[in-house]
Amino acid sequence: MQAEGTGDKYEAIETGKGAASTPKKADDRSTAFQATEGGRPMQSGEKLLVEAYAAIWIITLVFIASIFRRQKRVDRRIAALEVALEKARDRGGAP
Repeated sequence: MQAEGTGDKYEAIETGKGAASTPKKADDRSTAFQATEGGRPMQSGEKLLVEAYAAIWIITLVFIASIFRRQKRVDRRIAALEVALEKARDRGGAP
């Protein structure tokens, strides 16, 4: 709703009780920090950052370890297949 002659785009509509305390424009609202009581304590941003990096590193290390384990299994399987192939060649079963 636009007020006549003011050019303001946003204006609060006054209804019911407490209309006098409702700000008329968005610019009239207070933007200052107001502490509240009874809220739960907040964590430090630095602590959260360190925890996030630690989690990422742990996940990365677990992933790399699993890759190494899988690679060892593949290497053992290839070695077993090479032995089997060599035996087959020695017997004349393969060209």
